[in-house]
Amino acid sequence: MPTYSRRSVLFGFGAAVGLASLPRHAFAALDGTPFTFLTDPEARSLALLCDTLIPQDDFPSASQAGVVDFIDLQLAGGYGRGEHLYMDGPHPQGTPEQGYQSPLRPAELWREGLAAMQTVIGPLDGQPQSALDQLMTGLSEDRPALAGRVGAKTFFTELHALTNQGYFADPIYGGNKGYAGWHMVGFPGAFGYFTDTVDAHNRPYRQPPMGIGHQPGTSDFNWER
Repeated sequence: MPTYSRRSVLFGFGAAVGLASLPRHAFAALDGTPFTFLTDPEARSLALLCDTLIPQDDFPSASQAGVVDFIDLQLAGGYGRGEHLYMDGPHPQGTPEQGYQSPLRPAELWREGLAAMQTVIGPLDGQPQSALDQLMTGLSEDRPALAGRVGAKTFFTELHALTNQGYFADPIYGGNKGYAGWHMVGFPGAFGYFTDTVDAHNRPYRQPPMGIGHQPGTSDFNWER
């Protein structure tokens, strides 16, 4: 199986997907509370899909970094309701440059899309990673035809976008647990001032990341393998 770097998956998904095996998926809800939109089976399926896009390597997988929680909160909010979209018809087949064209509100798209996955390869939980790789490759190429009203490429586009957003967004939105995404790319975060380092020229910047709602001691890159 060919291998692809994490960054090639995040910043330009190729025509084929070769990904590492996943020892575990951390799909538990944020702080142990129930999911807001997703059912537990949907969350398990989503963890498998997200972890196929961002698998565990030297950094946490998508689900280990809280991406499922991030997506759950987005689906329960304005994004899921399509508040940022013009949803009145008609809904012809558009071009990629025209953006989202589905008659489904995003929450409906995700719910129907996750269900449609089961008709393609059966329950996702327990599938070998090779089957999930093939499924993800197919979705990215707008195949196979999914049952119902969901287009394969449309579902993949939303899945790919929100997986990346959840991994790199400020942790205040539920993802990027332990600043995993920011540690990976070396992003320092939302510092309000740099007066203590403004005169430190030509030296590496080693301050740990800090988010909008930062709490001391939460920048440490600790997670369960």
